[in-house]
Amino acid sequence: MLTDVQRLELAIDGILKLLQYPFWKRAEFWIAMIVGLAGVSFSLLAFLEARRAKRAATEAGRTVKLQTITIELTEIAQKLDRIQPEIRFNEARDLLAEISRRLRRVISPFANDEELSASITAARDALLAAQNSLKSVRPADPAKEGDVPHAVYYAVEGDFATINNFVADLLGLFEKKTIDFGDDHAES
Repeated sequence: MLTDVQRLELAIDGILKLLQYPFWKRAEFWIAMIVGLAGVSFSLLAFLEARRAKRAATEAGRTVKLQTITIELTEIAQKLDRIQPEIRFNEARDLLAEISRRLRRVISPFANDEELSASITAARDALLAAQNSLKSVRPADPAKEGDVPHAVYYAVEGDFATINNFVADLLGLFEKKTIDFGDDHAES
């Protein structure tokens, strides 16, 4: 039976024999090297594919968001198209508040976009003009609002038409962004 010291001496001798023979001449070294390089290569390919997938998902999300915005703008335009001469002050106020809220929510993230900023500023100015026009026909006595037929309509109709025109401009610009985005980022 070997003592601990003898076992240690045998282990050291084994290590010294292994160290005397160059490791790169051993088959195990080259097998491990090939496996390691293959692992790194596959990891790199997986990383690049994940990056491409992330980019595609981001682009798809942006396209969907732009399409959602165009739907929202279309709904706003349709509401503005349906204004009737019999509109009462409270109905016009509620419609303007809804349109203002929805339009501002949709356009505010794009206020600094070079292509959209002029139309966004003009749309905001048109909303303010409509608010001022509506204030000018606020009835002191709601019971007497019918004494001047169509007064509210005539006060806001031009401003609502202007808002509708700017909504149409924005709608076209957002649709263009969706088309341009797809062309600019298409894979070859």
